[in-house]
Amino acid sequence: MNFVKLGTSKNFILFLHGWGGSIDSFFWTKTYFKECSLIYVDFYGFGKSSEPTKPMYVVDYATEIKKILNQYEIDSLVIVGHSFGGRVAIKFAYLYQDSYKNLKLLLIDSAGIKPKRTLAYHLKIFHYKFLKKRAKTNEKARKKLSKFGSSDYKKLSSIMKQTFINIVNEDLSYEAKLINVQVAIIWGKNDKETKLYMAKKLNKFISGSKLYIFDKAGHFSYLDNKQEFLIILDSLVQNK
Repeated sequence: MNFVKLGTSKNFILFLHGWGGSIDSFFWTKTYFKECSLIYVDFYGFGKSSEPTKPMYVVDYATEIKKILNQYEIDSLVIVGHSFGGRVAIKFAYLYQDSYKNLKLLLIDSAGIKPKRTLAYHLKIFHYKFLKKRAKTNEKARKKLSKFGSSDYKKLSSIMKQTFINIVNEDLSYEAKLINVQVAIIWGKNDKETKLYMAKKLNKFISGSKLYIFDKAGHFSYLDNKQEFLIILDSLVQNK
């Protein structure tokens, strides 16, 4: 998995991008926090990292992150995870929080909480499964089936499609409730990808976590309010 490390400090900040992102998602922060070592990652399937050889789960991405960190002596570690990166950060903390003396998380518009599903959603899923079954022998059903899914999803390879399905179907509520490290949560009030109610659930599940809601921000709240994001991250780095 491709990554870039800057700095020689034993105090680390690790940046995990969202689905479809890359190192570039957070690389602008390299001019800040020069007293820390900074690690920027390209998850498998994104940026300069190759696609995985088989479909992956959230735990696989968390394990790969652990392999990167195992190369270094670490006194403190702050993991910054946006959206999909937040999923990986939650899973990582659940699995490895006892391996670090001073681990903290900054979750930004994080995925991982099971969304509320409407009747329309369930009807759509039923229709999709019905068409998928009929598509084996029916050309008309095959054409209708091809219309399902976003344009971005359709562009994915078969391995990355299955990886995406594996990831979005995993509810991390259980893992979140067992996290016992310092956690800050940033959310855009106008986030349409991961809705605000998910932030409140995450805040409730993670004992002692602090929730910061950015009023004029969407799913990329850390870009919509860079200064506020940097202040909150700095407070974690300074152990405040």
